[in-house]
This record gives sequence, C-alpha cells and structure tokens, in this order.
Amino acid sequence: MKAKKFGLVFWEELEKSRKRRASVSSKDLKFAESWGGPTEEKEKSKFEVSAWRLVPIYFIFFAACLVLFARAIDLQIIRGGLFLGRAEGNRIQLVVNHAPRGAIFDRNGRVLAQNTPGYRLIFDPSGLSKSKREQALSKLLSILGDSGDMAQKFNEANDKPVTLMGSLPAEKALVIEAEGGSLPGIQLEINPIRSYPYKEITAHLLGYTAEADQKDIERKITIPYNLGDQVGKFGIEQSMEDRLRGINGYELISVTAQGEKKGGIYKTEAKSGQNITLSIDIDLQKIVCEALLAQMKNVGAKGGSAVVLDSSTGEVLALVSIPSFDDNLFAKGLTEADYSTLTNSSAKPLLNRVISASYPPGSTFKMVSGTAGLETGAIKKDTKINDPGYISLGSHVFQNWLWAESRRTEGDINIVRALARSTDTFFYKLGQITGEKPIQDWAKNFGLGRVTGIELPGEEAGLVPTEEWKLKTKKEPWYPGETLNLSIGQGDLLVTPLQLSMITACFANGGKLLTPTILKGSVPNAIKENFLKKETIDAIREGLYQNTIGDGNVGWLFTSFKIPTAGKTGSAESGQEKPHAWYTGYAPYPNAKIVATVQVENAGHGSEISAPVVKQIFDWWFAHRE
Repeated sequence: MKAKKFGLVFWEELEKSRKRRASVSSKDLKFAESWGGPTEEKEKSKFEVSAWRLVPIYFIFFAACLVLFARAIDLQIIRGGLFLGRAEGNRIQLVVNHAPRGAIFDRNGRVLAQNTPGYRLIFDPSGLSKSKREQALSKLLSILGDSGDMAQKFNEANDKPVTLMGSLPAEKALVIEAEGGSLPGIQLEINPIRSYPYKEITAHLLGYTAEADQKDIERKITIPYNLGDQVGKFGIEQSMEDRLRGINGYELISVTAQGEKKGGIYKTEAKSGQNITLSIDIDLQKIVCEALLAQMKNVGAKGGSAVVLDSSTGEVLALVSIPSFDDNLFAKGLTEADYSTLTNSSAKPLLNRVISASYPPGSTFKMVSGTAGLETGAIKKDTKINDPGYISLGSHVFQNWLWAESRRTEGDINIVRALARSTDTFFYKLGQITGEKPIQDWAKNFGLGRVTGIELPGEEAGLVPTEEWKLKTKKEPWYPGETLNLSIGQGDLLVTPLQLSMITACFANGGKLLTPTILKGSVPNAIKENFLKKETIDAIREGLYQNTIGDGNVGWLFTSFKIPTAGKTGSAESGQEKPHAWYTGYAPYPNAKIVATVQVENAGHGSEISAPVVKQIFDWWFAHRE
C-alpha cells in the first residue's frame, strides 16, 4: 500500500523560510544598509548647536527670573504694607462727625451764636469707574437740583475727597442717606451749621467761621483739623477758637469696591466746644446800632462806629461798626463772587471800625494835651491863657473855631473853660509852652500807639508821631507847626475809637487805665493806676462836665438831660469836605457807670452829629438798666 503524502510539516516549512532569508544577496545588503544610515547622519549634523551659542539664552532667562523675583519682593515685602493699607482703605471708610462749636451768649444769657443741624456732602472718587461717577452725579442732581458748581467739582475731583456742599440741610441729607445704594462715592458727615440770629448787628463782634483750608489742616497743633471742620476766621469766633471748637467723633464703615456701605465697625462720639458768655448787652447793642445807622442816613455818611464800656471794669457793653454784613453767609458757604464783592467794596463792610480803623481824634485829644500841661507843671488848674482868636507861625495862621465862624474870642481862660469851649488857641499856646515831647509821652502813657489788648483779632495800634518817626518815614524834620497840630489832635496822630474810650474811662473812674475786655466776668486788668495827680483828674473831669452844661459845646443838648454827664467833642480834619465827627462821654457825673464813644466818618461837627447818638445811648441805658 502506498504511503499517503501529507506535504511539508510545520517545522519543515519554517526551516525552508529560514533558508530563504539567509539567501539574501550582497547587493541587497548593501542597499539595505544605505537606506537609513546616510540620512540620519545628515539630519544630525543639520540640527546640532554649539553649547556656547546657548549661553546668551541662559543669561536672558536667568535675568528675567531675577527681575521677577525682585519685583515680587518689592510688592510683597517692601511695599506690601502700603498696598495692604490701600486695599483696606477701599474696604473701610472713615467718616468724621464734626464737633459742634460752643454757643456764644450775651451777658444776660441771650444766644448770639449757636448751631443748627446740618451735614457736609462729600464725593470720594477713589476706585470709581467713569460710569459710576456719572451715575452718582446724575442721581445727586436729581435730588438737589441742577448745579453747575457741583458738576464742576465732580469733574475736577481726582483721587482725593472733595466737599460738594458744606452746609447741607437735614431734610436733603435724609433723602441722600436713603438713596445711598445708588450714590457710589457719596458720603455724609455731620457738620453743624453756625447760626447768628442778629446778623449785621453783631457781625464785627462775633465774626464768622469757614471750612478749614490746607493751611489750617497742616498747622502743628495738639488736635489737628480735618477737612470739613469749621474754623473761626474773624471776631470772637477767631480769637476764642481754642475754646469754641470741640473734638470730632469718628466712624469706620465697611464698604464694597463699588462704594456701597455694608455696616459700621467702630464709632466715637463728638464732644462739643465750650460755651462763652460775652460782656455785650444785646439789647443795648441793637439800640446803639439803630441810633447810629439812623444818624448816618440823616447826614449821608458812609462809615461810622460806636463803643460802650463799663467804666469801672473795662467790659465792652456794645460794639458797633457800620456798614456791616450778614455773617450767616459765611457759615452757609459764601461763593467766591460774593466774597469778592464784600472785599472789594469801597464801603469796606468787613472792616471793624472800632478797633481796626484809626483816625485823627481832633479836639477829643485835648484831654491828653491838657494832662501833659498839668502833669509837667506848665500850667495849673487856674492858670489862664489868653485867646486872641488865632496864632501866626511864619506864613501859617492857626485859628480858633470861634474866630473862624464869627471873629470872636474867648479872652483869658483856664484849662476847664478851654475844655468846655474846646478853644484851640489855648492848646496851641500850651503846646508851645510844653513842646511836643511831653504831649507825645502822655499820649503813650494813655496807651496810644499800641493795641489795647482786647480779645478781638485785627486790632490797629494807631500812631503817635514823633521826630524819629518822621525822619524815618518822611525823611523830614519835625516842624513847630506840627506841635500846634498835635496839641489839638490833628496832623499825623491816629487813634481808634476803642483807644479813645479807654482814655475817657480813665477819667470817668478816677484814674485807672483799664484793658478793655469782651468777656463777662473777667477780672479788671488795670494797666496803670495812680499815675495821674488828683489835681489833673479833677481839672479834666470838670472841663468835660462843663462841656455838657451852659454854654459848653454840647450844653444845648445835655443841659436839660435828666442824668448829669460829661464828655468831649471832636471835629477832625481828614482831607475831605467834612471832618470826622467825634463825641466821647460818660454818665452819670461824677460817679460814672458807662462810657460811650461815637465816630462818624466825614460827617461834620461832633457836637451836631455824634453827641446826639451818645445821648440816645445814655437815655436808653438809664431807662432800662439803671
């Protein structure tokens, strides 16, 4: 039987396959070897870079890393606290509750200055986008009404808070507080508004307040000012600033980055300033103001002043300067245009004429030149000097008023009669006897040429002219004619109404020169006592009394007056058509209670213009206070 053929078995087939692979030709091997080898070598040589060429890249990379590291240190470590503070500032808002100022009262407890509720409106643009600013402005204008000034402040605001309104009424503040969510960057601070109920009547006395400026904020003081604080800028508000201002309260409020308030964190209460009681009697102040203003209107005068003192204490009972101004305008926020109108006015309403304006005193100064003659012994009370009507000095003629008016003379008269009749020639001759120096010295002894020391800012010192002063300022010597002018209160001599009142009070109280004060209850400060001879005091006092009776210069006005008075007239030439009208007097005589001095600028004779106002003052005082 034939064997059956099954073909190649598996391993046979495998063996056969191996033999086929082994039988590759040399040509095939060479081709296979050349297929991959030469190409890889070529690519390798193409992309191979020298290690030295990588050095700049490594350096740049290292430098960049170093810069980034240094910047990180700067931001995180060196200035980390600064940025943290700014971040906290965006999160926490400081609100100042401005302290109410102390109230001001008159001597009888009547309110002269107080506070009314008010708020300060602030815009803080920090971190706000343009759209948020526009949103705040639009909403604010819809609440307060259109205001070009407010829009301008919005546009000018940079990164610092700005005051939009310094005296926002309470009812408007409530609306803004309710709409706070739609007013990003808008803040409200409690900011009491100063109120002066008597307005022009007390303006020069009380003064006014204004918002603290950059100079105030930068002042080196124990309790620094904040933006928005009210600072006294004039009058008692300025001189008593340390007592009137209080201590602010502060509140920390959490806010979002968009300026929305989230809630309070910390709060301190504001402390009010001290109250002050002045020596002023407001009822008398009103009477003085009304009487002076009426007289000025009658004669067409543009400026005048009056001051009333307690002759035994130096307390100021009334102080009036006309024209005046409404100090409430400053408290509510005066515009630059309104302020410019006040400061540039020819009437000078901001000038306190009682203490800040000085004038030649005219014949009222004869109290001083008469004192110089008596104290130096040049004359005694009974010494008589003849009045010829005029005195010639070179080409100049110095006339007495009676000679100039009617060509009459007084004859032989003493110091008492000379004061009563205000005889110029008597004092011309007295000046020739004493010379100018004793008159100058006694003017200074009475406090002329320096401030009185009253608690009001802006006081004028006046001027007592001397040869040294004239050589320095005018480059001229002192001439004999100037001694004659000085003896009757003319020439370069200048005094304030308050200074003249001090001299009158000195004779009224028997020889004490007191520092005037505006504060009730102040201990009387006697600058000088017992510096005058009794004979001198008696002679001057009698001359002032004789002036108000019989044929004295104001006898026609005071002879029938129920209260005995004493006083001195003055008509001081000022280079204008009419002289300054003066009258200073005291009542009752001989035991004085009050001194009143009135001056009206370029109005005429003191006996006709100012003396009637003083009479009205005395009349009211003794009817209502004595």
